Amino acid sequence: MRKTILMLHGEQFRFIGTVGAHLDAFKTYSQHDLLQLDSIALSTIELDFARFDCIAFHYSLVISQPRYIEDDVRQKLREYKGPKILFIQDEMRWVAATSAAIRDLGITTVFTVVNKDVIRKIYRDPWMDRVRFEQTLTGFVPEGLTKVAVPAYQDRSIDVSYRARKLPGWCGAFGQEKWVIGARFTADAASFGLKCDISTTERDRIYGQKWIEFIANAKATLGTESGASFIDFSGNVAPAVDVFEAANPNASFDEVRDRFLEGRDGEIVIHVISPRCFEAAALRTLMIMYEGEYSGALTANRHYVALKRDHSNMDEVVAVLRDPKRAGRIIDQAYEVACSGAWTFAAFIRHFDRVVSEECAKSSQRPSVVLDRGEAAALERRSKKLAARRKRRVQIAIRMQALAGTVFRLLDGILPGFVKRPVLWLARRVTRWLKPHLRRILLD
Repeated sequence: MRKTILMLHGEQFRFIGTVGAHLDAFKTYSQHDLLQLDSIALSTIELDFARFDCIAFHYSLVISQPRYIEDDVRQKLREYKGPKILFIQDEMRWVAATSAAIRDLGITTVFTVVNKDVIRKIYRDPWMDRVRFEQTLTGFVPEGLTKVAVPAYQDRSIDVSYRARKLPGWCGAFGQEKWVIGARFTADAASFGLKCDISTTERDRIYGQKWIEFIANAKATLGTESGASFIDFSGNVAPAVDVFEAANPNASFDEVRDRFLEGRDGEIVIHVISPRCFEAAALRTLMIMYEGEYSGALTANRHYVALKRDHSNMDEVVAVLRDPKRAGRIIDQAYEVACSGAWTFAAFIRHFDRVVSEECAKSSQRPSVVLDRGEAAALERRSKKLAARRKRRVQIAIRMQALAGTVFRLLDGILPGFVKRPVLWLARRVTRWLKPHLRRILLD
């Protein structure tokens, strides 16, 4: 039976590819009727929540942060007695505040991306016994990518490509693997004569169609599981680390860990597949990755070439990379995963629909008045219009980040060596100091 669902989200983030694709999937594949409204705009829209079978909270808003949900809306959400479903990511942060918000709002179901064995180690409040937890992923196979025409393996101009962001120290040692694999592979590649395009600097990040071309033009790409090995229960550690790293850009992770991570790094580890794995599989690009579970989707040396964390098997990895037949077999098996249908947005929404139906069946909530499609469309248009200003602010922040990258590349290319080093060091230090302040001005 079709249900009517109100989904609250952060409209200002919809233009980001992964966020927009996730939101659009509900409209494209769900058997239920969804009304997607910006959570802040909702405070200016007269809407009776009793008209809905269920309310969902998208991960593009943070329920523990007051700036995402106005007080009047928050009170109406508390009073709503139907099922409330939360999608959440970055679950290593603000755990106590998130748990308090789940309790305050009466969330009944949480779609979590953390591993099953650590869910209740993170959500350890006894009140969570009454919450249903469902596992999901941070991203899924973009179905269209499996049909993209890509160069043959031998015709790809780059041996290995990779982009990653150096994560802050509060993500723990596991979070550092994303940039460590790139740095170590780059150091090793020279002795093998590999042509690589690897970077972990912010200024070299690639987006949109250029990203697809970047992956498709390389024989292989690197990868690790996504996640973290430190859980910031109080929410106080991450900002302290951010301030310290901004003031001390050359500080080692070991120094950050010893100063701030309370001896808890590695006690709880979140490790899940990255959406980039699905992209590489769909584009028939060989994956060279640290061995892991990858959410059960990928198996070492069947779907990807396993690289040991100390890189001691580089000889074996390069041998596969240079053997089109062996590489092709692994690529084909990974492509089968991408095409299987098990890891698609459609499969994810079937899971969501099933949970909605089960939760609504247990609830006494029944819509008071049916919401027709014309009214729903008008409400969504109004929501987008009201959220447009905040969307522009997010876009400005991203453009400023891209501009900073351009300036860094320009300085790197024109300054003589004896001047370049101190100028770039000072520029990076100033940028790190400014970043949190600009974030507060533009996004908070």
